[in-house]
Amino acid sequence: MAKGLSIRVRLILLLLVPSILYLGTSIYLMEQNKSNTRALASSLYETTDKSTSLILNGDRDMYQALVAYQLLVSGTLNAEDTAKQLKAMKENIEQANTRVEQAASILKTKNLHQVAHAETKLTIEQNVAGFHTSFDQWAKEADAVVQSLGKGKNASNDPKLMATFEKGREGMNQIGEILDAYANASIDQIEDQNRKTEQTVYASVALIVLLLAVSGWMIIRKIMRTVRSIMRVTSEVAAGDLRHEPGNKYATDELGKITESVDTMVMKIKGLIAVIATNTQFVHDASIELSDSSRESATAAEHVATNIQDMTHDVEIQVRSSEETSRTIEEMAIGIQRVAENSSVMADHSSLTSRHAELGNELLEKLQQQIASILKSVDQLSQTVSSLTRKSDEIGLIASSITSFANQTNLLSLNASIEAARAGEHGRGFHVVANEIRKLASQSIASADSINQLIHQTRVEIASVSESMQVTKQEAGTGSAMMQEVNQSFHTIMASVTHIVTQIHETSAITEQMSASSQEISATMDHAAASSSQILIKSQNVAAATEEQLAMMQNIAAASEQLRSVVNTLNESVAYFKIA
Repeated sequence: MAKGLSIRVRLILLLLVPSILYLGTSIYLMEQNKSNTRALASSLYETTDKSTSLILNGDRDMYQALVAYQLLVSGTLNAEDTAKQLKAMKENIEQANTRVEQAASILKTKNLHQVAHAETKLTIEQNVAGFHTSFDQWAKEADAVVQSLGKGKNASNDPKLMATFEKGREGMNQIGEILDAYANASIDQIEDQNRKTEQTVYASVALIVLLLAVSGWMIIRKIMRTVRSIMRVTSEVAAGDLRHEPGNKYATDELGKITESVDTMVMKIKGLIAVIATNTQFVHDASIELSDSSRESATAAEHVATNIQDMTHDVEIQVRSSEETSRTIEEMAIGIQRVAENSSVMADHSSLTSRHAELGNELLEKLQQQIASILKSVDQLSQTVSSLTRKSDEIGLIASSITSFANQTNLLSLNASIEAARAGEHGRGFHVVANEIRKLASQSIASADSINQLIHQTRVEIASVSESMQVTKQEAGTGSAMMQEVNQSFHTIMASVTHIVTQIHETSAITEQMSASSQEISATMDHAAASSSQILIKSQNVAAATEEQLAMMQNIAAASEQLRSVVNTLNESVAYFKIA
């Protein structure tokens, strides 16, 4: 399943999953601490602290009722003080019962009425019942004693009555001890829960760090292996070595597509260079043959020009002297025969040169198309490298976001430490948790910095690949420019050859006409003067055409030399690459 995901998705998951887990751990830790804090507040304040306060106030009311009773039975009070102390005794008795009932109601609401004393094993409910039994009995007996004083009877502190009072007060003391023990047990339980929570958080963080390290190592290892492979292939191509063989299988992500594109590009360049080398050799051979044919044609044209000049001289002599007409006509016939033969040879060579020029032009057009295909493949690879650069920038932005989140978490943990320090002994556990959160934030910053360094290295290697692609693109552009120059040269050669063929055909026609005229002169000497004049005019035309043909042959020779220079330059460029 992971193989079908793209590199971008894998890197995003690599950064997103630890962040979510880290956030979840932090939220869980804060919620757990809030829950523990609420439980502690509920247990200590709403239950134990409030109940203990009521019990202590009830105990104080009992003592004040006892003091008022002792003053009443002392016999030292006047009537007004007696009424006042009697009222205070009743009010304190009522308040003691009310406060004990309130404390018992709170404890029953919190399901603490069945908590027992560690030594006597009596529950809070039993102690409350014992208090009511003893204190109510004392209150009843004390009231009876006070009422007897109003009837003129004497009274004193009865030890039995005091024992009943102390028994009720003992139940109050046991309730206070039970609440103190319960508060201490609650604190111990919360501390134990905090230790367990801390161990769970440590284990979760260790697992997250381990998963992050393993996933990052695997993805970075795959990226670096692909980058090294591409660097090796592009370095070999830049050095002119095209003997690289493509792989059989490729991954479905961006790295696999880049590797496949590089292998395809190398194979296309290899095929193109092979075709260029073959066609260049063929063009080289054709240019040599064309150069030789041009030299032969130039020699023949020069020979024709010489013969035409001799023929013109003979015709002029024939005009001046009729006696030498027969001899001149014979020499002219021989010269015309040689001109016809040379014209036939020139026509054959010109036709062959024209066919080779057309074939060379077709090969150059195919070569130019293949170079255009190379440029297109290089542009596609450049776009792929640019896309990988943009994705690396996006990963860098994500890493920066993680660093910012870790810094904020560090600041929050510092504030939490300050608040824990203010809380004193009660905030010691939360202070330890805040320190651990700060450590996790520092580790996240370090991991984000490592990711940024890896992204920087990836960008440097991508830039190296891009430079290699630019060098390949420039070499292909140079080859395309050379092909255009060769194509222009071939067009010039084809135009010159076409013009030469036309002139040769005209020369052949003229020589045939001259041969017919010479035969006619040989048959009829009566028309020697007129025929000699016509031959003179035609020989001048032939001389002019021959001179023009000689100039064209020189142009062909120059174009052939230029073609050979271009082919040599192309051979040098192709020889830079190794395909086998």
